[in-house]
Amino acid sequence: MIKKMSYNNSTIVILGFLLLINLAIFSHTVESKELLFDQAMLINQTASFQGRKWTTQCPHAPIQISQGTVSYNGVPRFLVMITNLCTDCLVARVHLHCGWFASVNLVNPNDFKRINYDDCLVNGGRPIGSGHVIEFQYSNTRPYPLSLASFVCSY
Repeated sequence: MIKKMSYNNSTIVILGFLLLINLAIFSHTVESKELLFDQAMLINQTASFQGRKWTTQCPHAPIQISQGTVSYNGVPRFLVMITNLCTDCLVARVHLHCGWFASVNLVNPNDFKRINYDDCLVNGGRPIGSGHVIEFQYSNTRPYPLSLASFVCSY
């Protein structure tokens, strides 16, 4: 015989609260594992960069960040283009100031990923060739101000 369970409102609120706490803990665990994975990827990328000399002193390596509105239907959609304007160099480990960047639609984390508050990684930290463009779209109620934080270059 199956007994029907009945719950009062306070029990439902407590169960909902416990569920939210568990989701927050799980989410934090997943983010921590992703950060460890990202750190391991950067170490591997550093090893693959060893054939080149990389420096943070890049006076002739301009990076352009362009952003425009693609659509206003529903939640506004924005197009971002990050371009290596250097004619004879590679740039890598490009980080942007991005606040609490978030998007309604999924942004490919290989192209652009917020790794912390005001720290977004472009192209997974991999090199961006001369004249190459990394582009992605995101949806939010307003555009996020994006600006260059740091990068390395190789001539």
